[in-house]
Amino acid sequence: MIFRRLTVWVAVLATCNVSEGLAAQANRIQVDGVRFSGTSAEAVTVPYIIIGAGRRDSMFGGRIDLSGSIQLDVQAIDASLVNIEELTFNYTAGPFDLRIGVGDVSWGLSDVRSPVDAMAPRAVFFDAYNGARLGQPLLGLSAFSEWGDLEAVIFPFPRPPHMGGRLKRTWNGSSVRSGPKWGERPIGGLRIARVLGSTDIALSYVHGGERALWISSDRLGEASVVIPSLRQAGVELQRALGSVVLHTEGSLAKRDGDTEARIVAGAEWYPKPYLTLMVEQGLTSLRRAQTSPLVDDIMLGGQLITEEIRFSNLAFIDPKSGNRHYFIEARWTPTARTAIEVELITWAGDATQEPELALRQRNVLRASLLRYF
Repeated sequence: MIFRRLTVWVAVLATCNVSEGLAAQANRIQVDGVRFSGTSAEAVTVPYIIIGAGRRDSMFGGRIDLSGSIQLDVQAIDASLVNIEELTFNYTAGPFDLRIGVGDVSWGLSDVRSPVDAMAPRAVFFDAYNGARLGQPLLGLSAFSEWGDLEAVIFPFPRPPHMGGRLKRTWNGSSVRSGPKWGERPIGGLRIARVLGSTDIALSYVHGGERALWISSDRLGEASVVIPSLRQAGVELQRALGSVVLHTEGSLAKRDGDTEARIVAGAEWYPKPYLTLMVEQGLTSLRRAQTSPLVDDIMLGGQLITEEIRFSNLAFIDPKSGNRHYFIEARWTPTARTAIEVELITWAGDATQEPELALRQRNVLRASLLRYF
């Protein structure tokens, strides 16, 4: 393994079981080595430690789930030393589920560029650079019935998705503008989901201040977290046709007066129980978005899963410039208690075709050793 320096993450997950039949979840220790490189800046590493734990029990006629994950940024010397990714209390009784604490919310069908996922948008490319996103203080209530499922969530005191100090080190000294203040522009959302035959349908609405990481197009060395005012309506559709699953999702959003329509449509084919092939196309009514360079790319991918090996590959191709982003992940489980993972995120193409995205044209290599006990 060739690294000039080694980034070490140690993740400890402890789960306590109860007598009500909860499936056992083993403890684990995970050690990662991460390497950042690219032509736009020198190689850099960001070490940190993650400690997580969970517990499930019965109380007050319902079920209680406690889960937590704390990130220790070992290079930090300021308030970002300890970051809470998740610390949530879930109480489930009958058809209702109450969630309080610090955590995340993920809506939509696309794992990388969901137009519906606006509460705390998933950004695989940036998350790979900056580590797991910071959890948001939240209050959520869900109700489940034969008619459908209802979920309401509010972030009353939101904060930036990543710490500025980590961004600065990740981008090798790039200037990071001051992020929004704690609790500035809270955001809330409502999602209704229902199954009709073999079709899954979901409608959502989000209102408040969106958290997004932007790279300045006029000053390539700058990055910042911005919070435009957001009003967004979304729809999700998914239907199974034999061994093929079709999905599409779209949103109509208004950010600081600008209206954007975004849609993602794709299909997954399962020719064999161990093989999945995927294709997906994204479209936006605005120019190629700075916050997500993959928003209007064509995605091709596949996944192979056996008893010991899991291999995943995604390729995002910009139809205009021809530039490509690759996400490759392999996992080998030689024993029931040991696993090895390797992940590569890279790009290929002509950087002059998209000069405003220069800071994103970097490579990430992660090697992990996981031990369960």
